[in-house]
Amino acid sequence: MEKIPPPHMPETLPLPSARFAVIDAAQLAPEHWDDLPSRRMVPDAYRDRAELFPILVDLDELDETQRVAVLDRDANCAAQSGKTYLMALLDARGTPASVLTHLTRRMLVRRPDGQEDILRIYDPLVFRHLRWLLSVEQIDSLLGPIGTWHWREPDGTWHSHSRDADQPSIRPLRLTPAQWPSLLRMADLQRAIRTLADDDAPCAWRIETAQQLDQLLADTESIEGLNESEDRALHALQALRFGRTIHQHSALLHRLGMARNGETTYSSACADLDAIRLQKFADELQQSH
Repeated sequence: MEKIPPPHMPETLPLPSARFAVIDAAQLAPEHWDDLPSRRMVPDAYRDRAELFPILVDLDELDETQRVAVLDRDANCAAQSGKTYLMALLDARGTPASVLTHLTRRMLVRRPDGQEDILRIYDPLVFRHLRWLLSVEQIDSLLGPIGTWHWREPDGTWHSHSRDADQPSIRPLRLTPAQWPSLLRMADLQRAIRTLADDDAPCAWRIETAQQLDQLLADTESIEGLNESEDRALHALQALRFGRTIHQHSALLHRLGMARNGETTYSSACADLDAIRLQKFADELQQSH
């Protein structure tokens, strides 16, 4: 399949340039959004848990005071709590009802085991990964009537992805068996990226880094003892920073054995290891070959 190319340089995006806004009502108190005309982005099967989903706001329905309030709330949430207010801005034609229907249909996917699940396309940290995981045709199906999807990167800058097709795609979004493992690893991938960002944010937020970590996380699935997300993320990060062979060192083999035997978790067993010691292990392995 043809893959989506990496994003170009970020651009500053003024709010009035978008028709719709997706607001994180699930994580914010109602006073931040309940005065806005909105529609809950929730598939019918999840109506009893509607509070866990974001809202869609048609910005054309807001007056100037409300638009300014949305901008102020977005800035205040980021500054005061670090929470996301605007999850996405969408340039789309059609009625709010038609855009909402399209989005909620695309959110509902069927896993390989036949169970229905939610694809969090509205989450900017998920959407940025879907761009390299899905094909051009799949992304067009995801966008449908949305001409351009805008999302904020973790560094605060806005990025945009425009639909490749001239006309909205009416094809259903069908995920391939090869794509599902990466989707199911998404939570582990996000954990690993957030951890890496504490030490090296520019590296953490590169698309190439996400792709590498996804493959390294795939390796952990066959390793006994890596039972927790934190353990798998740590193992992948060690391999990313110090090479895949780092886990051949006796010190790490011993710690993995402790986790495998149920004595402790892998993360706890590695708590005494810093970057200097791990680099020393990597150097020792290189010298021995």
